[in-house]
Amino acid sequence: MSSGDEVTRVLSIGEPPLAPGPRLDGRSDRPVHARIAAWLQGLIDSGGLVPGDKLPPEVEIATALGCSRMTLRQALGALEHKGLIDRRRGRFGGNFVSTPRFEFDHASLPGFTEQMRRFEVEPGAQVLGAHTGRPDAEVSGALGLRRTDEVHQIMRGRTANGEPIVLEEAYLPAAVFPDLLTRDLGGSLYALMREYGHGPSSADERIEATPATVEQARVLGVEPGSPLLLIVRTSFADNGVAVEFSRDYHRSDRTAIRVRSRADG
Repeated sequence: MSSGDEVTRVLSIGEPPLAPGPRLDGRSDRPVHARIAAWLQGLIDSGGLVPGDKLPPEVEIATALGCSRMTLRQALGALEHKGLIDRRRGRFGGNFVSTPRFEFDHASLPGFTEQMRRFEVEPGAQVLGAHTGRPDAEVSGALGLRRTDEVHQIMRGRTANGEPIVLEEAYLPAAVFPDLLTRDLGGSLYALMREYGHGPSSADERIEATPATVEQARVLGVEPGSPLLLIVRTSFADNGVAVEFSRDYHRSDRTAIRVRSRADG
């Protein structure tokens, strides 16, 4: 069970913050489900509902509001799509207010440290392993190296206010970054790379879903098999030379990825 699964309160429909409810009588250009969704989102945005709050059973909410369960489910579905509530199945299921996700902007190349500071959150890094060795075929191909060349491999668990968010696996050419592993690896890796004069200025990225292994689950504080967002990245310096290959495993319940696109033509 992840840290976001903790239940804060079990709410009742006739008591604050769910009372008074929304006004659904009278004419409106907005459908009923949209008004219910706006009411609940307003409570979340204002702090009346907080992460971990469990909403009353759907039948109780629908009865109190005088709407059908189908209408209510449309409203809850809209909030789930926005990542505002978590609809869990099973014995301990129900509708819960979600912990807000960190939205990583991949239109530029800020590292994890810079992204967290943008959220006014304290970034952290736990170095799980660091060594120098020969790369496998994928790493050498991405970095344009021979299999006999050496790379620094750095494994770190990244945290936001102490909460595990990302597992980073980075590979850097040892010839480009000599003695890198003697430096402090607990801060921004991109800042260190810039100190060597080879900071990344562009990158190719691939984003995919992958289930958490037992070890990844342990580091990230989730259940084995939980969905993770995997970002595979090759970063390039100004001169076009590949300076980093990385695999970043993001908790999908705590992160979202924003990518801006431009139409061709």
